[in-house]
Amino acid sequence: MTRSGSSVLMAASAAAAISVGWMAAAMAQEEPKGLRPEKWSDEVSACAELGLAKDPPWTIGVSNYSLGNSWRVQMIEELKVAAAKDSRIEELVITNSDGNAAKQLSDIEDLRSREVDGLIIAPLSSDGAAPAVEEAVADGVPVVIFNNEIATDKFTSIVWIDEFKFGWIGGDWLREKLGDKGNIVVLEGIAGTSTSDLRTRGALDALGPNITVLARQPAGWAYDKGKTVMEDFISAYPQIDGVYSQGGAMSQAAVDALNAANRPLVPITGEGYNGFLKTWLANRDAGFSSVGPDEPTWQSVRALELLTACLSGESVRKWEELPLPVITDENVGDYALTNCPDDVWANTKMDKETISSFYQCK
Repeated sequence: MTRSGSSVLMAASAAAAISVGWMAAAMAQEEPKGLRPEKWSDEVSACAELGLAKDPPWTIGVSNYSLGNSWRVQMIEELKVAAAKDSRIEELVITNSDGNAAKQLSDIEDLRSREVDGLIIAPLSSDGAAPAVEEAVADGVPVVIFNNEIATDKFTSIVWIDEFKFGWIGGDWLREKLGDKGNIVVLEGIAGTSTSDLRTRGALDALGPNITVLARQPAGWAYDKGKTVMEDFISAYPQIDGVYSQGGAMSQAAVDALNAANRPLVPITGEGYNGFLKTWLANRDAGFSSVGPDEPTWQSVRALELLTACLSGESVRKWEELPLPVITDENVGDYALTNCPDDVWANTKMDKETISSFYQCK
C-alpha cells in the first residue's frame, strides 16, 4: 500500500479521467470488478446547514495509523506540502499510532482536547476507530476519513480507493498471464487492515479456481519484509509460476529474491514504487512482465481539500472514490524515475522540484 513521484500525470478509465503523477496517461482496464461498501450513496454533507463551517485560521488534526513504509511517508509529506500552501491553515497537528489501534484512539482524544477545527483520520481498525469518529461528528467536528474503511457512516466525508478493484486488476492480469493455470504465492500488506484484506480478496476473486495459491503471508508492503517472505517461499516451493504482490516494494523484493536464487523471473504484480519501476524497466527486455494499479499518495491532500471545503461552508460529497490508473509493460518507461531513489511513488501531486528536493534526486 500503499509511495512518491513528480509533477502532474495520469489519466484514468473510460468513464473518468484524473491527472496526477509525473508523466503520460496510464491505461486503465475497462470496467474492472469493484466492491463498494454496502452503505455507499450519492449523499452530500451540507456543512453549512450542519453547523460545521468555521472562520479561519484553522487547526487541523490528523490521525495516521502508520509511517511503516515509504508510501505512507510520502502520503503524509504530500499533506504537509499542501497544508503549507493554504494560508487559512494555522497549524497541522499530525499524530502517528505506529500500528497500534489503542494508541490511535488516544491520539484522537488528544487532538480533540486541543479543540482542533476538523479531523482527518486514516484508521488502522475500521471497527475500533468508529466510535471516536461518531463522537467527534456528534460534537460538531467535521471528520474526513481516508486510506482505509470505517465501520460507520457517521462521518463527514470519505476519500475512498476501491482496494478490491486494486486486487482484482492484478489478479485478473496474473490469471491471463499464466493461461488460467499454475502455482502462485501471495505477498500481503499489513495484517488486520481492510486495505490488505480487500486487495487479497479482489485478487483471489479474479484468479479463479484453476490457479493454486501455495501460500499467503503479510509483509507490510515493505522491501525488507517482502524479501524475507519471498526467500522463504522460494525455499519451500520448487515451482512458483507467478507472484501476486500487493505492493511495489514487495514486488521489487520478489524480483531480487528470484534473481539471487537463480530462479526464473515469473510474472509479478506491482504498483508505482520507483524501485520496482526501475527494476521492471531493467528486466523488461529480458521478458519480465508486470502490471501496476497505482494508488495515489495524494489521497491525503484530497481529504484535506474536502475538510477545508466543509469548514468553508461548502457541501461535500460524503463518498468520493478516486480512480486507479494502471501502469503496464508498454508505459512503464514513462513512470520510472531513473535519477531518483527507490522510495519515490508515481501517483503524486508534488511537483518535480519538491520531489527532487525531498528525495535528493540526482
